[in-house]
Amino acid sequence: MKRTILLSILFIFSSMLYGQYKEDAYRLSYLGLGFGARSLAMGTAYTAIANDFSAVYWNPAGLGQVKRNEISLGLSHYLYKDENTFLGENSSFSNSKTNLNSLGLVYPFPVQKGSMVFAIGYGRQVDHATSLAINAFNIKTTTANYPDNVDIRTNVLENGGLNNWMVAGAIEAARGLYLGVSINVISGSYTYNRDYTGSDINNNYYFYEINRLYTIQEDISGFTGRLGLLYETKNKKGRFGINVKLPSTLSMRDDWADTENYYDDIPDSDYVAKDVGYSEFDLTTPFVFSVGASWTFGDLLISGDVDYTDWTQMEFKNTYADLLQENTIIKETMEPTVNLRVGAEYEIPLSDVAVRAGFAYLPSPYSFHTSDNAQKYITAGLGWTIENSVRLDFGYAYGFWNASQQVNFDPPFYTDTNEKVKTHNLIATMVYRF
Repeated sequence: MKRTILLSILFIFSSMLYGQYKEDAYRLSYLGLGFGARSLAMGTAYTAIANDFSAVYWNPAGLGQVKRNEISLGLSHYLYKDENTFLGENSSFSNSKTNLNSLGLVYPFPVQKGSMVFAIGYGRQVDHATSLAINAFNIKTTTANYPDNVDIRTNVLENGGLNNWMVAGAIEAARGLYLGVSINVISGSYTYNRDYTGSDINNNYYFYEINRLYTIQEDISGFTGRLGLLYETKNKKGRFGINVKLPSTLSMRDDWADTENYYDDIPDSDYVAKDVGYSEFDLTTPFVFSVGASWTFGDLLISGDVDYTDWTQMEFKNTYADLLQENTIIKETMEPTVNLRVGAEYEIPLSDVAVRAGFAYLPSPYSFHTSDNAQKYITAGLGWTIENSVRLDFGYAYGFWNASQQVNFDPPFYTDTNEKVKTHNLIATMVYRF
């Protein structure tokens, strides 16, 4: 009996080989909230504003509006908290990261007519920090992974992110009409750590105590580009912007390790198994089309953006056959989305301070998800200009949504959890113009 149970457990766990799935494609294609404190505070509705270094990301055509040399430096702090219910029991876990958010230089070339502006720098596109904790007693088997009457303890931590190294330029092609382009070299990393413990606390089995540690280290590289257009009305109150984010071409290498320890209170019953390996694959991300408009009413600036992304265009390439089959699953389970973003900025009269607020609504790309799974962000912030040379900007975004069917155990098995995610994103940016 002891040998039979042991072999059954080994078959369940060791037969699961690590692979990439549509969730990995989405993680690598997701643009997040970008960078720049002012844009964050205004709900990232920045396509038709984009008049600082962050234009290389939001709309490179906006660089043509910059009239003075600019050095920009930003820091960010990101907090992710997951509260979930699994098998009727509640758990929570959080993860946080502090990073360099942006560093850039903008240089307007002296020209006799119009403008010609170039920029170079770095921007943190997105953080992959997430967390999940599950603490439950499995009275009755709910998946093929776990036997009845076993105490389950699992902690999952994800970290890493995507960085953009950018060169961009813009010109004023006609009065009030700006055209721009940016070239982005992408680098990044992703780590996944899952610590699982299964305990037969009631001694229902002759042999069942498991501790399993599963880790993934992923290196990411690639490139993409952006094309932008911005038009400013003759009265300089209104702006209309278009930003086309071209498909990214990404290459990944995943190194994974799976260590399993089976034990009990029986002499000589311990068993340790370790497996390591790696996989390599390429991914093409979809086009992202952004359209925005803004209008100034005295001291009040209002802006709005709409993004369109067809997530079915994500495609794995240059890899093993099983992963290439995920391209069909992407077509079947994912769909296009339309993001909505709005923002406002009010310059307080007789002061050098501006207050900002905004809202962003980012639907889930999974066809079986509802509006509860859409990411919602409430944003706020302020800016302070000192002697018309230094500007300090602070932006904050509170995000909330429901998550479900995440790959947190052995793919392709999913956790049937009811997760409520809350995020806090804070960015501080200093801009020096000379």
